[in-house]
Amino acid sequence: MTTYKSVNTLFPKLTPNGATPGQILTYSGSNGTTWATMSTVSPATNFNSSNNKTIMTIPHGEEKVVLEKGAALEVKGKVVINGLDLEERLNTIEKVLMIPERDATMEAKYPSLKQKYDEYIKALSKYRMWESIKGNEHE
Repeated sequence: MTTYKSVNTLFPKLTPNGATPGQILTYSGSNGTTWATMSTVSPATNFNSSNNKTIMTIPHGEEKVVLEKGAALEVKGKVVINGLDLEERLNTIEKVLMIPERDATMEAKYPSLKQKYDEYIKALSKYRMWESIKGNEHE
């Protein structure tokens, strides 16, 4: 029979034989003899905010980063996905779709700008839909 106990549980204030948090003591035995062995368990790596909430996790054994719900990611450099610059790609998409440029600073200063922008996008969408249904009358 094998029993697993966390080093932290067994020795909360001691570090036996150089044990560190995350290591496991394994108890094994036969014929009335018991011995212990030490092994390391690699837990997920968590990144905590200043209020000690986990905001990002790197799960053990996985090649991904998980941004926790409610967390935000602010990028001050470039984001490159499969060799393509994300900001450049989004700018191209906005130009092709003819999406008007927004000015968040001015929208914060003049809230009616955001409302007018939203109304414009909604109206533009309706007109584009009408044009696609109507088709080109001059063909």
